[in-house]
Amino acid sequence: MQGLITLAEQQQQNQGAGLISQLLMFALIILVFYLLFFRPQQKRRQQEMQMQNSLTPGTEVMTKAGIYGTVIDVHDNDVEVEISPGTRIRMVKAGIGEVVSPRDADNDTPPEDRPDFGDGRDGS
Repeated sequence: MQGLITLAEQQQQNQGAGLISQLLMFALIILVFYLLFFRPQQKRRQQEMQMQNSLTPGTEVMTKAGIYGTVIDVHDNDVEVEISPGTRIRMVKAGIGEVVSPRDADNDTPPEDRPDFGDGRDGS
């Protein structure tokens, strides 16, 4: 009888330790998800908001839809973007994906050195 009481006490202690280890594992999983997923997403969102709030007229941008353009006018929640000469669109600031940095002049190839992609005029 004495052995059964001792065995029952050990089992209760093991259950308590098992519960604590399960809670620690659960907390560790939550910490890993926070560090790998939520924190980088918050940083990206913050950088995107900062970029959208710093838009000024004349800035070259690319929209999230992949359209390149130049910012013409900035309002509170939207911007006016010129996507081709004389073609302007008004869109929300959240639609601006990134600011396009100007190309380096020494990396551009002159138009005469660019390959012709077969418009049919050169006879080839």
